[in-house]
Amino acid sequence: IPNKYDLEWLAKGGGLFKKGVHVSSEKFNAGQKIQFWLVFVGGLSLSLTGLALLFPFTFVMFDPVFTALNVFGFGLPTDLTPMDEMQLSQIWHGIVALVLIATMISHIYIGSLGMEGAFDAMGTGQVDENWAREHHDLWVQKVKGATPKGQPQPAE
Repeated sequence: IPNKYDLEWLAKGGGLFKKGVHVSSEKFNAGQKIQFWLVFVGGLSLSLTGLALLFPFTFVMFDPVFTALNVFGFGLPTDLTPMDEMQLSQIWHGIVALVLIATMISHIYIGSLGMEGAFDAMGTGQVDENWAREHHDLWVQKVKGATPKGQPQPAE
């Protein structure tokens, strides 16, 4: 779920464009959230258009979508032939696939070579506290604030 820190993170490009700048973020930063939703929505879209391509001329997907978009004044055609539906499915399937490929390549780069400590975190599932403070400072504050500072001591 987006929050106010995500807007700041996006405005500063996640700190990618200035060396030594790390924008505040919680457990997941805006880039990670965007990647999740791109994969979720893009995967669903690829699945639907893939079914339309697998079973040609049986799925009508774009006609109802265009009808719904026309409510907002887009002026899209709504009397699509089965051939039009197939062609739109092929185009949309290709565009979404290319976008997902590009985002996954960038995600893999940032998670392996582009950010020191990220590759080790994937392997172990744990990060160094200093790394967490540097990249996800708000999350560390939240976790540390909820953790007791020491063991209870018996009264003397």
